[in-house]
Amino acid sequence: MTLTLDAKDRRLIYELDRNARASFTELARLAGVSKQVARYRLNRLERLGAIGAYFAIIDISRLGFTIRKSFIKLHGASEEQEAALVAWLKRNPNVVWLVSCDGQFDIAFGMWAANIDEYSAQLTEVDRRFGHLFLQNQIAPIVRGQYFCRDYLLGKEAGTEQDLTIGAIPKESGVDEADWKILECLGANARTPLSEMAARAGISPDATGKRLRRLERTRVIQNYILVLNNSVLGQLHYKVFVKLRSVTNNKYRSLVEFCRLHPNIFYIVKTFGVWDFEIDLEVRDAQQFRSVMRELKKSFSSIISDYSYITVYDIHKYNFCPGRRRALQ
Repeated sequence: MTLTLDAKDRRLIYELDRNARASFTELARLAGVSKQVARYRLNRLERLGAIGAYFAIIDISRLGFTIRKSFIKLHGASEEQEAALVAWLKRNPNVVWLVSCDGQFDIAFGMWAANIDEYSAQLTEVDRRFGHLFLQNQIAPIVRGQYFCRDYLLGKEAGTEQDLTIGAIPKESGVDEADWKILECLGANARTPLSEMAARAGISPDATGKRLRRLERTRVIQNYILVLNNSVLGQLHYKVFVKLRSVTNNKYRSLVEFCRLHPNIFYIVKTFGVWDFEIDLEVRDAQQFRSVMRELKKSFSSIISDYSYITVYDIHKYNFCPGRRRALQ
């Protein structure tokens, strides 16, 4: 059953996407409802599955890590075998992102690693366990990932000024054991109460708040956003893989700006290898997707040589800090 959102629901989701740690008092003010109504509506949206998760955008390059993504085409895999693969990847403490999709690929996941040797070892383990099910495995490193607001929720025609970025050049930020515990909590649930984070970190709530503000100030934590369950909302999530050619800095900046201003595009990735650029967008239907792509191709025909796409139908995991076991070795 498709859940129909009214204007207040859309406003609540929009504000949570801009700051998933916003208090009920703040959400009520922004949505123009009482605190009790804001709490009721949010609980309802969660209960009906419209909101899949809340997570912190953690720039893990500032923790000394990078992310590389695998896009898997399965061959001859039964439903049970595919489910076993998904379950194993979901439990894996090095997997930060995991989805099921239709189209060119069936499964996609991202793994963090401190260096190429560590990543190679992780990928070898995946292949040892499940490689016999793979027809194809395309690797795409994240050079730069950028998140934008979901302005389509409010019917806006142009994007809100927001640019949340994760990088690819590892650099240490002086994160200690207590910081890691805080990041683990926020990776799993961005709305984790301060008291719960404090208990997990073994420090006072006041000290936890100070650490949290420092992590935000130093941009280890970029912001807090949400994962939508598009099937419940009756909309589609497309991921587009774009091959570029003859790209100047000015043309690339124009492409990024187009994506930032488009109300349906909420995430882009600069990468290299089989394709050069990824675009994530949420739309009402396939017709709207085709309309967006016509506009994109028309605007950037001089640099887009080709593109392909998948539809993401199930997000199993989205956690930029899934565990510190590997991180502290």
